[in-house]
Amino acid sequence: MSFFFRKLIRYYRYSIDKNLNIEEAYQQSFLAGFFSFIGSLITFFTAINSLFIQLYSLAISLFLVSGLLLLTFYILKSSLYSHYHNFSRCMAIIALYILGFYLIYAGGIKNSGPLWIYIIPSVTFAFLGLKQGIIANATFSVIASLMLFYPNDLFLATTYSYEFKTRLIYVFLTIVALSGFYEAARHYSFMRLKFMKEKYEHQAQFDYLTLLPNRRGIQKILNKEYQQIKLTHHVSTIATLDIDRFKVINDEFGHEVGDMVLKHTSKVLSDCIRSQDSLARWGGEEFLLLLPDTREADAIELLESIRERVEKTPFEHNTISISITLSVGLCETSPEVDFNDAIRFSDISLYQAKQAGRNTVFAYTPEL
Repeated sequence: MSFFFRKLIRYYRYSIDKNLNIEEAYQQSFLAGFFSFIGSLITFFTAINSLFIQLYSLAISLFLVSGLLLLTFYILKSSLYSHYHNFSRCMAIIALYILGFYLIYAGGIKNSGPLWIYIIPSVTFAFLGLKQGIIANATFSVIASLMLFYPNDLFLATTYSYEFKTRLIYVFLTIVALSGFYEAARHYSFMRLKFMKEKYEHQAQFDYLTLLPNRRGIQKILNKEYQQIKLTHHVSTIATLDIDRFKVINDEFGHEVGDMVLKHTSKVLSDCIRSQDSLARWGGEEFLLLLPDTREADAIELLESIRERVEKTPFEHNTISISITLSVGLCETSPEVDFNDAIRFSDISLYQAKQAGRNTVFAYTPEL
């Protein structure tokens, strides 16, 4: 039995970690499923015990709740029924609340039944989250108080002392408060972890200087575009753009100015490209440009206009004015030419552009 529980806990820990930053509802569903399974076992064995002591109405109620909790566990465990997750959580909470009201009404074994309502606050927050959990717990508190303190015990089938009633409600409200604080802390920690993960993922995929995608960032875009090309059999073009004589700029004006030139150039390039194009800093002073659904002839025309725009937009800072030119190599892609080859071919074309005197655009041909 202990082996089974360890295996179940490991499964839930893995599932929650796996889905942690996709959506908080996943975490709630897995946690609610775990509570449902444990609650189903407890209510089932309690129902068996009630049968032995001939409390048949209590046993039937417990069996019904156990079945509903087990059904909830099955639904929440399966991604196939994800559209029923919210409904199943509400169904389990309603079943648990009805059981709680019944135990208050009937008293259970020697009037100890109402003590089971202490599990309701934590389970409610786990199933419904903070905001809905507060509303649900408040509703249960009001109805339970009305049942307990209504004149002449009109809504009770048994008798409790006044001290028992007040302590039952006080302890219940204390558990609600503590469970609410815990849920708020859990939610804050979840959102904090999610924010940090997104932040670090962004930093890992974007260049801190130019704010353009880096190699890792553009690779995801390239993979997606290549899959699209294989489906549609369209062609795209990949271009490699390199700032001419960038080392001279660094040597003459310093690396700080060199960084400013990179930022300036990236902004000019970003202003020139189309909305469907993707620009990235490929490394050093080199940029990579993806032109979707663009044939070589159209790409050459577009890249020539970009090259001219960069040439006519010098970098200026205080008394410094630097003319910037680009050498560009490009290669048309197709389902037969994957993007890794296209990037390599565009690098070959870029080298040819440098050899031809820089500040020019070269397209790859097999003869190169």
